[in-house]
Amino acid sequence: MHKIKTEFSLHNATNFGGVKVFLEYLEKIKLTKTMRNLSGGKAFNSVFPLPRILLYLIVGWMLGC
Repeated sequence: MHKIKTEFSLHNATNFGGVKVFLEYLEKIKLTKTMRNLSGGKAFNSVFPLPRILLYLIVGWMLGC
């Protein structure tokens, strides 16, 4: 996330303009690390671990997908 340049201007703005700030907030509160402690019945080496699925659902929901 830190490699993405942040610029607050409305030139060519999209509906997803604030997603970088939201993703940085999720990193700051360490949501993914907290969700790793959840038990979801999936194997540790599964292709799509539960924390990643939940994170994608939260971000998708916030973006209106």
